[in-house]
Parts: sequence; structure tokens; C-alpha cells
Amino acid sequence: MKSEKMVKKYWAIFFFCFFSQLTYGQVKIEKESRVMSNEVPEIAIKWLEDVFDHKKKLKWYFEESANSCSFEAKFIRKGKKYSVEFSETGFIEDIEVFEHWRKLPHSVRDNISDYMEDLFIKSRIEKIQIQYTGSKEDIQYWVQTDLLNQMVVKYEVEFYGQTENSKKLWEGLFDRDGKVLMKREILLSPSNNLFY
Repeated sequence: MKSEKMVKKYWAIFFFCFFSQLTYGQVKIEKESRVMSNEVPEIAIKWLEDVFDHKKKLKWYFEESANSCSFEAKFIRKGKKYSVEFSETGFIEDIEVFEHWRKLPHSVRDNISDYMEDLFIKSRIEKIQIQYTGSKEDIQYWVQTDLLNQMVVKYEVEFYGQTENSKKLWEGLFDRDGKVLMKREILLSPSNNLFY
């Protein structure tokens, strides 16, 4: 009898933890704070200097989320806003480039629009970033030649979505064809408004 209660108790704890993780994974909570370059790992600074030329308004940030920390370099290059993310130890993770909706391929726009229309009464896109990931060599090759080679391309889209009951800010991650990979609600702290 006692062991049966213990088994039920452990199952209850397991399900609570499991579903808490599922729910938690659907919410994006991040905190970004400005840092000076002397607080950034030297390996990240050197990689950025070796790979990117003609950077303007370079600023460094430290980003904390629920399960990771990273450094981010934000700058303008050739008229576009870049965000280059490095691990806490200074290794390149990805590059995100801001883009306008109308400049995305038609098929990508159609797929993202269809997804939003299926879920929401109204939606409004706030920000689009094209995310590029790959080996550090592939990323460097892409930056210097504009050829994607082995790079993985995704679209990170922040948008407001309105249902009958609520209006929330969301982040959607879409593959290179505009098919959804993940969607989560964005919860921002009041001081998390960053400008270039």
C-alpha cells in the first residue's frame, strides 16, 4: 500500500516536471545587457575582426535566457543590421540579418502568411531576421563571398497575433521554405528595448 502511494507520488512529480518543461519551452524570456568589448572573450572579438570588414556602430551585448548565455555583436554592414551570436566561451553560433518582408522570396512569404492566417484573426509582423548557421568556415565563406554553400537558412519572425481572447507577441522560427519549425510567446522585460 505504501509503495503504491510512493509510485503515484513519483508519477505525479514526473508529469508535473514534464509538462512544466513543455509549457516553459513555449515561452521566450531573454534579458540583454550592454557590455564593453573587454568583457567579451578575445576569440569572439578576433573572429569578428578577421571575418567582417566595414562594420559601423558595433555594440556588444550579453544575453541571458532560461537555459543559456551568449554574447552578441550588433552592427551595420552594407546598409543591413547584423547580429552575430557567440557562445559564452566565444565560439560563433549564428548570424542574423534583418530583412524587410517584401524582400523575402514569394514562396516563403506565402507559407508564413498561410500559417498566421490559420492561427490568428489578425497578425502583424514586427521584425524579420534571416538566420544563418553552419561551421565557422562555412559562415566565413558566406560572409566573404555571399555564397551559401553548406549554410542552413531559417527565418526568425516576431509578430503580434490576435485571437478572439488575446493579443500576444510571438516568435516564429521558419525553415528556408517558410514552413514553421517552432512558435513561442515572447515575454520582454521593460528594459529590453534595444536600438541600433
